[in-house]
Amino acid sequence: MESVSTIEEIIQTVQRFRILSVGRSGVGKSSLINSVFRMNDARVSHFKPGEADIQQEFTSQDNPYFVLHDSKGFETGDLATFETVRQFIVGRSNEELELKEQLHALWLCTETPTAGGRVFEAGDEKLLQFLHGFRSQIPVVIVFTQYDKLVRTKEAELLEDDEGIDSAALKRKSEKEAGKAFEICVQSLQRTMDRLKIPMPYYVKVSVRPHYQEDVSALVEVTRSIVEERLNEEAWIMWAIAQRASLPVKINACVTKGMSYYSRLLAGSVPGIGQILLRACLAEVHKDIIRCWNFKSEVLNGEEFNQLMLHLVQDVQVTPNVSTSPTIDTISQFVTLVTAASAPIAPPVAILGLSYIFVQWLSTAILTNASEVQRLLLVYTVDLIGVMRELFYFMLQPNKPLATWTELQEAFEAYERSRSRQQIHNSISVQGERIMTADGISEQVHYLVMEYLENQMSM
Repeated sequence: MESVSTIEEIIQTVQRFRILSVGRSGVGKSSLINSVFRMNDARVSHFKPGEADIQQEFTSQDNPYFVLHDSKGFETGDLATFETVRQFIVGRSNEELELKEQLHALWLCTETPTAGGRVFEAGDEKLLQFLHGFRSQIPVVIVFTQYDKLVRTKEAELLEDDEGIDSAALKRKSEKEAGKAFEICVQSLQRTMDRLKIPMPYYVKVSVRPHYQEDVSALVEVTRSIVEERLNEEAWIMWAIAQRASLPVKINACVTKGMSYYSRLLAGSVPGIGQILLRACLAEVHKDIIRCWNFKSEVLNGEEFNQLMLHLVQDVQVTPNVSTSPTIDTISQFVTLVTAASAPIAPPVAILGLSYIFVQWLSTAILTNASEVQRLLLVYTVDLIGVMRELFYFMLQPNKPLATWTELQEAFEAYERSRSRQQIHNSISVQGERIMTADGISEQVHYLVMEYLENQMSM
């Protein structure tokens, strides 16, 4: 079975994903960092053009789960910069360092050539040779930035040849011609690697302009793949938490770690089965999954959202007595009533639309290895991932730094009405009294998410 460390424990151990960006001033590193981590205060260009302090740690209040180091690119004959980068990599790759202090990935950024220009300087080639022979396999991705400039160059060439070309044909043909030109660039990169006698590195083309989000997501996914390949599980999970551009990477991290707390209890590595309340386990699962999505929000761990999730999942245990989801006003009223010492349970349950039988069962249920407990944990985990998936779409919109009740309510309702949610609940309900192992539960979460959520993503 996979490691059962929780997301909370991984955050405490790794703290931040540490990444080094190398590239000349003006290639778009600041914009790229802002796009991947969804923030507004990356200051890679804080120094004067051509300057950078590789030892300085750039962190962000908007996103606390990554730390950036920046290096200027290599000019012709510039041996000092290469030596600075080499020493930094060696120092941050010391196996005696804690994982949180080690370098987790390196992006070598170069502007996408628009006129068949040279891809790399001699210093870039020397860095790749060093990294290939270095004892510690640092995850490296070559990032061809500002790909949109190549597309616009091809648009200009097409317009020069045919001023009357319609906009749809211009867009289609310019993208096709840019793709051909980029393939020539990749072939040039391959010839360089052959000459240096090193394997072809991972590479991605990106632009941070609108309509190129898929390219940014591809960079995140490639980085995740190589980090997972060369480092340990904790490093790629930390990467998944820090990034805010790739929905598949977020979902995969939730699938991998969302049930870790329960799996550990079930495996007996820590006491809990037969000793703690089921709702306490649900709270831990909820907290872990929310941390993975890394949204700036004060509502996601609140009691109101917890009750909203219970409304969503209760039909796998009992037949719900209402057909519509509660509003934030009714949820707030519910929380106020149930926190009053003298309040009877039946009225607030009716307000929220929760079955009295379900709430009564949940309020006293002990965490056991029973089918009804496993069904509830399974549906809660998958539904919460589904709601967070919908919220992710809302948070991709410009000027959405904070997830409020407005976005959360819309995301919840979108998932509640979805065909995916109904399919997931039907699949779980028909499992009957089957008891699953910890591995079996993890596999079931993976199946349900991949079958009904990830396969239906529109991104």
